[in-house]
Amino acid sequence: MVNPAGGMSAAKLGSPMARAWPVAILAILSIIWGMAFVAIKYSVTFLSPVNLTLLRWFLASGAFLALAPFLGRLKGRFQLEDLPRLALVSFANVVSYHLTLNFSESSISAGLAVLITSMGPVFILLLSWLFLAERHGKNVLIAVSVAFAGIIILSVGSDMSAGGSSFYGILEAMGTALSYSVFAVFSKPLVMKYGAVPVTIWTGLSGTLMLIPLVSGSFFSQVSSLPIEGWISMLYLSMASTVLGYMIFYTLVNRGAVSRLAVQLYLIPLVGVIGGVVLLGESISVYTVAGGAAILLAVAIATGNLSIKRRSKG
Repeated sequence: MVNPAGGMSAAKLGSPMARAWPVAILAILSIIWGMAFVAIKYSVTFLSPVNLTLLRWFLASGAFLALAPFLGRLKGRFQLEDLPRLALVSFANVVSYHLTLNFSESSISAGLAVLITSMGPVFILLLSWLFLAERHGKNVLIAVSVAFAGIIILSVGSDMSAGGSSFYGILEAMGTALSYSVFAVFSKPLVMKYGAVPVTIWTGLSGTLMLIPLVSGSFFSQVSSLPIEGWISMLYLSMASTVLGYMIFYTLVNRGAVSRLAVQLYLIPLVGVIGGVVLLGESISVYTVAGGAAILLAVAIATGNLSIKRRSKG
């Protein structure tokens, strides 16, 4: 379309920029969430996995409460039939995801944790196919096989370096990946119905309420003795990774298919591994490279970035 001055229209000129913005935002989100694995590994030296989860979400919920009067209004009246879905998403998002992740990083490295949890997109593809009627090819089955092969490789390498003590940490990280896929897939109808930011706020607040029974005397003693470095890490986890990160995430869920969003987040493991090496002094073995590459390959296959086609005979 040409404007009267002989140039291209502003809409036409703006279209490449409009297509580039989601990619840039996903890259920023990947960096924020990738570095969160490093911050968690650092924070578990000061706080237990449970108390780390509690403090992170108490801080985040304070921000959500402050934002609720301005950004928390639902697009429509909340329907009671959506309450079970809201409870499921809140539990998966706040309780299950963060407890399993924090426990896993108390026994395995940040790099290993981020690589294992990065198989979440594979779970997302399966769940979105089962529950959201999103169509995916037969490559999903191949992706699942490749992803679990990667898990086995990473597990073998970890057992060799840690004497088998990382077994439960690996299982917990897989639980984190599954939790991620549950809240990513089941939140989509809520986001479409009530809006991205309101769903972010109310699932966060609801999930935090579920955490309250876990408060104990150790929480207050550990928080009171938390050094300034620990507070910096906690502020990053609560404000940048949780409040800002989830608002970006749910907004992107509202923009398109869950599966397409997931494939862009494969950058997270790369950021997490590099951050663990640079900031925590973690090492990278051949098992880390091979297993991580297999998982990223599985994500690429499952999300259609790499297609495996059968050749016809003759």
